[in-house]
Amino acid sequence: MAGAICADRPRRGHGPAPGRLTLRAFAEIFRDPVLFYYAAIAFNLWMIVDAVRRRAELYWLFIILLVPFGGVIYFALVKVKDYGLGKRGAKAPRRGQLAQLKSQVDTTPSLANKLTLADALEENDQCDDATPLYRDALANDPDNKQALHGLARCAMSRQDFAEATELLDRLLRMDNAYRDYSAALDYAEALWGNGQHQDVIELLEGLTSVSRRMNHHMALAHYLVEDGRYDRARDVLEHALELYQSSPEHVQKRDKQWASRAKDLKNKLPPVVVESPQP
Repeated sequence: MAGAICADRPRRGHGPAPGRLTLRAFAEIFRDPVLFYYAAIAFNLWMIVDAVRRRAELYWLFIILLVPFGGVIYFALVKVKDYGLGKRGAKAPRRGQLAQLKSQVDTTPSLANKLTLADALEENDQCDDATPLYRDALANDPDNKQALHGLARCAMSRQDFAEATELLDRLLRMDNAYRDYSAALDYAEALWGNGQHQDVIELLEGLTSVSRRMNHHMALAHYLVEDGRYDRARDVLEHALELYQSSPEHVQKRDKQWASRAKDLKNKLPPVVVESPQP
């Protein structure tokens, strides 16, 4: 359902979301040795649970338990991939890199290695090879978010929007912000391809209510235009550009291209029709 992205979203103006550390509270952990000790234990337990669920290589458990800052090492090299940092939008792996990843799977056929290879294949439009790897991962771990996302993208590549919608719905019910909301944008595309146009609008209206990102507002405006809702699209674009103008300099630098696209799309919209008063 499109409501997956909208459910339980934080409300504005009510302080930080429950369970989220403020910067001051985070700093206090480092000042207090006792708090730091318990935080480190909790973090390592989180990494151990993740490694077990992910069926990572056995040596990762030894690294987490025995190597100083082993949990941090595991997070940086393995867990961080769940958040898609640098994944989408980066250059697709070259043929030599794919061969190296395939060799790693042949040597150590762990779930983590298979999914890394599957993602690389999907990014290179080789979904025929990536799909069996994703399905194998889900057979062992039905809630594996990385596999759900990758398999959904492969389904979309062959225009199977029904399967993609089902997979992404499962994923977003577990984590509606997965990979910085890129899975939510994929879900919108799958829903649209499946003919669920109103669900797409509701999904992205929910997303833009909690996000200031230009690309999220552009996605909503794009589908509104496709649906012929030009006045609403204009409102969304104008609001997005207002947010852009009030954003910090580093955000404006990041979103400069999206702001340019928003202006272009706004200029291409049909002019507003002002009805003359009846005599």
